[in-house]
Amino acid sequence: MPGRNPVPSLINDRYEVGETIGRGGMATVHLGRDLRLGRRVAIKVLRPELARDGSFHERFKREAQSVAALNHHSIVSVYDTGEILAATDEGVDRPFIVMEYVPGRTLRQLIHENAVSPQEAVDITLGILDALEYSHRAGIVHRDIKPANVIVTPERQVKVMDFGIARAVEDTSPALTQAQAVLGTAQYLSPEQARGETVDARSDLYSAACVLFEMLTGRAPFVGGSSVDIAAQHVRDRPPAPSELDPRLGGRVDDFLAKALAKDPAARFQDAGQMRRALRELRPAVPGDLDATQPLHAVRRRDEDTKTLPPVPVPAAADPPTAAGTAVAAAPVAVDTPESGSTPARRRRRSPLRTALIALLVLAVLVALGVLALRWDQDRRGGPALVAVPFVAGMDASVAETVLRNADLVPQREEVFDDEVPEGDVVGTDPAADTQVEEGSTVVLGVSRGPAELEVPDDLVGRSVEDVREALESAGLEPGATRTANSSWVPEGMLVATDPPGGTTVRSGSEVQLVLSTGRVTVPQLVGLGRQEAVAALGADAVRLSAEVVTATRAGVPAGQVLDQSVDAGQSAPQGSTITLTVAVAPEPEPAPEPTLAPTPSPSPEEPEETEEDGEEAEESEEGSGPGNGGEDRPESEERADERAREQAERARERAREEAERTDERAREEAERAADRARDDEGPGA
Repeated sequence: MPGRNPVPSLINDRYEVGETIGRGGMATVHLGRDLRLGRRVAIKVLRPELARDGSFHERFKREAQSVAALNHHSIVSVYDTGEILAATDEGVDRPFIVMEYVPGRTLRQLIHENAVSPQEAVDITLGILDALEYSHRAGIVHRDIKPANVIVTPERQVKVMDFGIARAVEDTSPALTQAQAVLGTAQYLSPEQARGETVDARSDLYSAACVLFEMLTGRAPFVGGSSVDIAAQHVRDRPPAPSELDPRLGGRVDDFLAKALAKDPAARFQDAGQMRRALRELRPAVPGDLDATQPLHAVRRRDEDTKTLPPVPVPAAADPPTAAGTAVAAAPVAVDTPESGSTPARRRRRSPLRTALIALLVLAVLVALGVLALRWDQDRRGGPALVAVPFVAGMDASVAETVLRNADLVPQREEVFDDEVPEGDVVGTDPAADTQVEEGSTVVLGVSRGPAELEVPDDLVGRSVEDVREALESAGLEPGATRTANSSWVPEGMLVATDPPGGTTVRSGSEVQLVLSTGRVTVPQLVGLGRQEAVAALGADAVRLSAEVVTATRAGVPAGQVLDQSVDAGQSAPQGSTITLTVAVAPEPEPAPEPTLAPTPSPSPEEPEETEEDGEEAEESEEGSGPGNGGEDRPESEERADERAREQAERARERAREEAERTDERAREEAERAADRARDDEGPGA
């Protein structure tokens, strides 16, 4: 089977290749940039499985030559052409065409989105006919007019593209390949094109009428289960009248399309100018808007790629009747007999005929003997007849089977995934095309199932961008854009994650974005946490930062609570850096205030006069309280209370110091353990 042959990112050191913007039956189209002229272009590249066939190379060359001669505002221009050389001996050179890049959407997309009103459909068809009128005057028949080959810009300008199977008007060879198959898109084939006959400009007008029919009604004139069935309907069946699908379209639309879709080319419009004039006259009779025209019956999704189809056989004609409607009786033929009175002259006239018949009989016998001798010789040698496997890559699977059977080979289908070949088309054969095999041999047809479902690799984290891109391409995926994110352990510039994540199942060829490490870490919120809790948060696997603790006396805050951090929460810090934490400690208790002595109350005027005995006691008391006896000191009980308060304050300060020392010791031990864990995680090669 043909292998993958990706398009390089730069062609001819001039054209930068970007994203894929279109896929068709023969080629893929990429958005590109002309580095020399600094303009955007569209780059059309032939599919690798078709590049092995010289006929497809010829069609690509024909397209470039055809469009290069056409300079018209409604035709996509061609700027350059060339070939992408194969990177390996197993590869194949692939031709490419550099075209004008036209922003907008294809008419097929607009029809599927029901975004075309009836009068817009008329205007778009007028634009198509404008392009066809110009190309027909230049002697070029497009032969593949369909919605996918028409671009409508945001300004509603019409551009016709893809002249890949275009042919000069004076080229009278039929549109058949060596396998006797028709090129085109089944829904829009003219009857003569479906039969494999020579086509002219009127075939393009038939296809344009099919496009107008679909824009007005929401469905093609003929629909069916297979491309072959649809092509046969173009040859033998009458299309439904548009008013049968939507009565609001009216009889004038029916009459116009009946003429445009006539089976006989002579009954159609004879040139694009004539059809344009008739369509302009019809435009006032077309409703402005049908409020979301839709097909009356659900039509399943069609394959609208240009395909290779078998020619539809021409229906057998009946014997022509006479004017009276009866068959003509055969006249009796006279036969000469001996009794008929034939003369010798008549017998002499018959002698040359008899001689010719004898000669033919002898020749037939010799031919039969020759055939018998050839078969006998083959049987004697034991060598059966050999045939070459036809080239059927890119054909519809049913058509390819017919081609193989016609070559006396037995087809056998095998479904395979393929990124570029549309589902239902042939990817390749086994044995390969042009291989000589015995008659009746089995040939395996690789029939595309479309892109495969692949799993995004989950072992890419920590690897370089180059390694990741190579791994994704090897897995059948496309490396996409890059962005950055913080990581606690992935070195700067290395992969942190992919989007979609590793292990996710995606379609083959899907784009995978890369998330690279900044070499920094997002600092968590630490203020308000306890000291041990904050240190543990910094040492977690998602952060892996070190902690340095300083203390600050703060009243009204629990001892050990984090008051501040050197890097604010949510900010970034280098991997493995140290964050300074400010932790609260309780303030030292204030000493207890010293008690004061109460003043001696003065005698009241009402007190009785002091007696002699009272005076003596008072004198003794005064003597006992003199300076020599400590009369000015506080009572002994108050001094002992002050001493106890001082001792308690000293013990509280000592306990606070011991607690702070223990907390610092625990923080240092926790930081050392976090550093050890970080070194273990980084491994010996870090």
